[in-house]
Amino acid sequence: MIDSILKYLSLITVAGAAISFVVGLVKYLDQRNREERTKRYELFHGLMRRISAFGEKEGDGIPLTQQLAAIYELQQFKEYSYASIPILGHLRAFYAERQVLPVLLKAIDDTLSALKS
Repeated sequence: MIDSILKYLSLITVAGAAISFVVGLVKYLDQRNREERTKRYELFHGLMRRISAFGEKEGDGIPLTQQLAAIYELQQFKEYSYASIPILGHLRAFYAERQVLPVLLKAIDDTLSALKS
């Protein structure tokens, strides 16, 4: 009986080490994916802050070029289109009433088209 246990002991040890390795690998990959999702979420929110930035005084806020770049960059975040599309639609209506530069409205329209496709 002891001989049969000793015979399979090395096999059990190797199997235990392999299972431990696989569990560790899965945990590492899961943690890495969570960190990536968190980073993308933070980038998305940074873009949304820049897109909808208004200053306290007339003419304040961020430069138009940064706002345009942020709007176009939203096209890379299709996983958040459920939030981006309504916000961009609201901003488009808001800016259209204020007769802003057409380039800003075009950027919003292009990004809405990309997010809806």
